[in-house]
Amino acid sequence: MKVYGFQINPAWEDKDENFKKVERLAASIEILPKSLLVMPECFATGFSLNTDVTSLEEPEKSLQFLKNIALKYDSWVIAGIIQNVKGNTYNRAICINPSGQVLPPYDKIHPISLLQENTVHIPGNVVQTWPLGSFHACPFICYDLRFPEVFRAAMVKDVNLFIVIACWPAARMKHWKTLIQARAIENLSYVIGINRTGNDPHHEFSGNSMVVGPQGNILAESAGQETVLETEILVDDVFMWRKQFPALDDISTKFLPGIS
Repeated sequence: MKVYGFQINPAWEDKDENFKKVERLAASIEILPKSLLVMPECFATGFSLNTDVTSLEEPEKSLQFLKNIALKYDSWVIAGIIQNVKGNTYNRAICINPSGQVLPPYDKIHPISLLQENTVHIPGNVVQTWPLGSFHACPFICYDLRFPEVFRAAMVKDVNLFIVIACWPAARMKHWKTLIQARAIENLSYVIGINRTGNDPHHEFSGNSMVVGPQGNILAESAGQETVLETEILVDDVFMWRKQFPALDDISTKFLPGIS
């Protein structure tokens, strides 16, 4: 499967402008059918905690845009949006398949308290999985990357691909790179980490989106510019490595957290 990671510098709280950014980047490359297109956390607004703006007209506004992209390129599309559900606001990962079907969303389990995100976004409580062609994928959002127990919980569901979408600051970029590789190594899985770049009113971001193989090898990595990170992932590489090094067979399930 071909992977295209859209590393953008989101215009602050400007959804229409950010939709245009994605369209321009998509038009600048050749996207193969049945590929995977991944956009960062809060791709349409940046990491704003102004939920009156970020959740306005959602999910309809962003979903319609993402559906159009999925149908146009006959591909899976994953992106982060903010959505208000019955008065509760969630930092949410959305997945749309090549037919335009919206799969069950994932809600960020760990809103980051350091940045007061937990005061406006309700934490999710489900480790979600999605069928992506021959892959069985699990999404996480930014700060979730620091919590290996949720990744391990996903392994009970036979996941072989993790997608981490993020607004990860440049100040902690060394952690981002190390943790992406660690999650791949310990779970014998692909990890796709798509981060934003540029600046917002509060932080600087350096991009460094990555695709890491099941042995921890970096298959593709971007620098700090707006770009589309391209690579190919093969599910047989996961199966082969897990056969050669069957560490997952030795997991002691009694220590796994009780997350559904």
